[in-house]
Amino acid sequence: MKKRILTKVITMAMACALVVGNTGLTAHAAEYDDGCVRDDVAGGGGGSASLDDGGSGSSSDSGSSSSNSGSGSSNSGSDYNDGCVRDDVAAGGGGNASLSNGGSSSTASYTAPKAAGKAASAGKETFRAVAKAGAGTYKVTHKGVEIATFSLMDSDKKAVSCTAVTLKQREDKKYAIDFQVDDATGLTVGAPVDRTYMYSTLGVSYVTINDEIVIDIEAEVAAAAAKAAK
Repeated sequence: MKKRILTKVITMAMACALVVGNTGLTAHAAEYDDGCVRDDVAGGGGGSASLDDGGSGSSSDSGSSSSNSGSGSSNSGSDYNDGCVRDDVAAGGGGNASLSNGGSSSTASYTAPKAAGKAASAGKETFRAVAKAGAGTYKVTHKGVEIATFSLMDSDKKAVSCTAVTLKQREDKKYAIDFQVDDATGLTVGAPVDRTYMYSTLGVSYVTINDEIVIDIEAEVAAAAAKAAK
């Protein structure tokens, strides 16, 4: 009886030994994966990491693939925080992060548009002038403000075109706005009542038609000054 019990005990011990031997229990050290993609390697993997948009990482490992299923976010909103710290800026921080994939923000400098026309000078301050021979007009703008428009007109005060209208220096070295026409008969030039700015600030002395003086701005300024002195 004792022999039979001993035999059963030995048999059971051998069976347990076989089970333990074939189980293949192996202790593996688990690598911690924080879900962040960095320049050296994707967390928990041995492959190379790729950073496409600063918001999500895609890593390729030999045995598994990770799609960051915990967030389920396509980073469509602003200030996405994936909890990862990278070299450029802490995620979710207030710094100016620069990404190399077109996601960086750029500051565009604003330049105010220039006034229309070409730059002109009559020896004093530079101004801009829009000269339209077809309309017979010469518009002056200084420091962004329209100063005066000179218009060629006939005896009925109707606009008349000309072959050219320019700022030119005369033989006396003074400057004039000159209208060139084929026939000057009955033509005049419409202009603002106060033209002193044109001479005192810009240096334009006359308005002429075919080099003949029709408005003497310099003389008007001198007359105004004499009147004010009395």
